[in-house]
Amino acid sequence: MAAETSPTVVVGMDGSDAAQAAVEYAADLAARRRLPLRVLHAFEASQHELMPARGWHRDRQEVLRRAAQQMLDQTREVLSMACPDLEVQTQLQPGSPVQVLVEESRHADSIVVGRRGAGGFTPLLLGSTPFHLCAQASCPVVAVPAPEVVDQERREVVVGVDGSAGAERALEYAFQAAAETGQPLVAVRVWSEPGQVVTGLRISLVSDRDEVERHEEEQLSSDLASWAGKFPEVRVEPLVVAGHPAEVLLWRARTARLLVVGSRGRSSLRNAMFGSVSHAVVHHANGPVAVVPAAI
Repeated sequence: MAAETSPTVVVGMDGSDAAQAAVEYAADLAARRRLPLRVLHAFEASQHELMPARGWHRDRQEVLRRAAQQMLDQTREVLSMACPDLEVQTQLQPGSPVQVLVEESRHADSIVVGRRGAGGFTPLLLGSTPFHLCAQASCPVVAVPAPEVVDQERREVVVGVDGSAGAERALEYAFQAAAETGQPLVAVRVWSEPGQVVTGLRISLVSDRDEVERHEEEQLSSDLASWAGKFPEVRVEPLVVAGHPAEVLLWRARTARLLVVGSRGRSSLRNAMFGSVSHAVVHHANGPVAVVPAAI
């Protein structure tokens, strides 16, 4: 029987500012968890097919391949100086970014990617690609945006809780992240107030708002109980808010160190498995977002 592969933290690198931020985040995550860091660049030859009208020649592919390898070598050198105790692996991997990372996710602790790119991982968090990656990945995917123009101190880990299987795994990931970083955990449960529109005005159908909020608070407390017992060092702030889940989470996580949300996991209907809330926060959050699959 083949030996089981040890988990790693995997990061996609393309030389962009967002990818550089992703590498820094991934190195910190790997160091905290005492795991090797794999830095990958996906090189898909079809992206560089030659067009005679543009003066391309076949040897240009090899030039680009060598440039990508040089970028990986330089990244390894920088990381070896910044994090001498961190085991760093680099690899130029043939294939599309999604294919490469989905395969890596089968034995990775986490996949870390930049939100935008300019090379081997250009499409990762643009258009429909996050839809596919987060739906198919077997491990948590962390999306890291390019550095902000105005740097601000980021604190807290924020997690969305809705009682689903995906939220349960998100809670585990969030508690672990909060424990590792020494940050408080803000657990957010959002409830939607049903209503109907009459002559342009929305009329609430909730007869006792206080009763609904008490029920939601009890549900959140129940969801948190077992994890709080496993991570007693983590200070937890439960928060119940009425509103749209994505809007509330984006608002509460605007200065968070990490926002954690669950996804519905993988299935043959992969394109339908990346929920609207997860999709929205990945695209619009101004800080790192971890999307955790419901089942591995």
